[in-house]
Amino acid sequence: MNRPFGLTPDGARTKFFPLIKSFRDCQKEAVDRMWQGESALVLMPTGMGKSLIYQLPVFASGGIGIIISPLIALMQQQAALLEKAGATVLSLGGADAADAQRALRDFPWSAGAGFLFVSPERAETDGYLEYLLRRNREHVTLVAIDEAHCISQWGHDFRPPYKNLPGLLDRCFGRDTWPPVLCLSATLDKGSQNEILSDFRLRGTSVVRSANMLRTNLDLSFRVYNDGNEKLAALEQLLSEHRGEKVIVYAHRKRSKSQGTRALSERLRALGHSCAPFDADLTMEQKDATLASFTSGEVRVVVATGAFGMGVDIPDVRGVVHFLLPESLEQYYQEVGRAGRDGASAFGVLLYTAVNSKVRRDMIEDGRRTPEQVKEVWDEVCNVGRAALKTISPWTEFQGRDDEYALFYAFERIGAIQVLARGPGRLKCLEPRGPEGAALLQHLTAATRIGNIAAAIRQLGLDPKETIERIFDLYHRGELVLVQSPDKTLLFRTRDITGDELDAITQQIDSRVDEKANRFEKFVQVIEAGASPDSVLKAEFGGVESVANPAGRSGLSATNL
Repeated sequence: MNRPFGLTPDGARTKFFPLIKSFRDCQKEAVDRMWQGESALVLMPTGMGKSLIYQLPVFASGGIGIIISPLIALMQQQAALLEKAGATVLSLGGADAADAQRALRDFPWSAGAGFLFVSPERAETDGYLEYLLRRNREHVTLVAIDEAHCISQWGHDFRPPYKNLPGLLDRCFGRDTWPPVLCLSATLDKGSQNEILSDFRLRGTSVVRSANMLRTNLDLSFRVYNDGNEKLAALEQLLSEHRGEKVIVYAHRKRSKSQGTRALSERLRALGHSCAPFDADLTMEQKDATLASFTSGEVRVVVATGAFGMGVDIPDVRGVVHFLLPESLEQYYQEVGRAGRDGASAFGVLLYTAVNSKVRRDMIEDGRRTPEQVKEVWDEVCNVGRAALKTISPWTEFQGRDDEYALFYAFERIGAIQVLARGPGRLKCLEPRGPEGAALLQHLTAATRIGNIAAAIRQLGLDPKETIERIFDLYHRGELVLVQSPDKTLLFRTRDITGDELDAITQQIDSRVDEKANRFEKFVQVIEAGASPDSVLKAEFGGVESVANPAGRSGLSATNL
């Protein structure tokens, strides 16, 4: 690790975060591991300071931290805080593709401590980012992967591109020469933990786990009702008692006519609550607007699916209500942890009926796929056309279809798909500004009537990787400029997929669905047995820690570190 400033992480804490007087929980152990060049999987409860673990080594080294984060609002929030602390920061979350490329081109890789925030989707598909990481790999201090439970394939928060991050690190840094990698999560079941350790080639000794996984400021309860009408009345009474407070209601369904995010939100608005829905089918602009309104207090109640669980960092959420059962104790723990991040008292109420369990069982079982269904996705997405060189733009092709997105990467992992290059798909997004750029564009344009880069590569018999690399090099040197936002196209080849491979993918999905179903049944059993949430969580995750007045211990905000 580069150490040009002569600082230690503790010295960086004093210099850049002077109001943070000491390390908390297992922060120091995790920071020391990163400083010694080791990778780690760190498990700490929400609001306890996981972000500081990657911030201090970067500030101390004067290098660059690459932060993979799933939520635009969280990236922007962290970026603003780190800029205030004196770092150079680039957050690519929500940026227009052309603006992002220009900002990347101008990013100072060797001018002191810097942070580059990027979504897993952009990290996996943005060839120019990959090009820059390869060129500047000696300046990268560490790679931090926030909300690492999203790596767990077919899990409740699974984001398919997370699964391909090890491949990105291989391409950028070399298989055996990665910078230290920090995986961060509030909690993981054993299977997901082993999956992350395997994917990122970590040892069991690489796990740093807080001994105090629970917080004492949350008043938690499971409440059992006879039917849906009783449960709905209980929700309305609960929100009436907490009117004016910020509350998240997890409905976990989007389109249910009476109890999905949209329907419940309308019902609650009719009762006078300032309320908005939040789910994966809303546009990015709608989701950002809801998050901003909830943060400011204009909206007081958000009716959400699990899409509102990851990275939501609003300190003054006073309550979380589970109107529909989560699929596991781990998901419950993740979501109820959105409340009380400021250390003040907060509540978490789970409303249960026997019908709840049937609805959730059906949702879990819907995740199964037959070999025929997997083959159908293969034919529709990967086996289209007769050309040997194929293209796909995952951000548009798989919008709202994470199961197909996941299958695409499953096909790649078994070798049925070989991604050759990542880059722009259309020539019209580029214009020449120098003789070399003009020569390349003229050469490619003459070979395609539709301005398609892949078509030109096929017609001219060019190497896809070398051609895209040449485009990036000319762009970086100013020989080419962007005049339109480029799409993020993958250029790939396929081979025939075998029946055995289809069966293997199907069996893998079945195995994960079985695991989810088993965890869910255990969760249902403890609820129906009348167990207290505190005792169940303590048995599963360990001890407790008070977080009274955490903001007093932090130069930024303890809830944001």
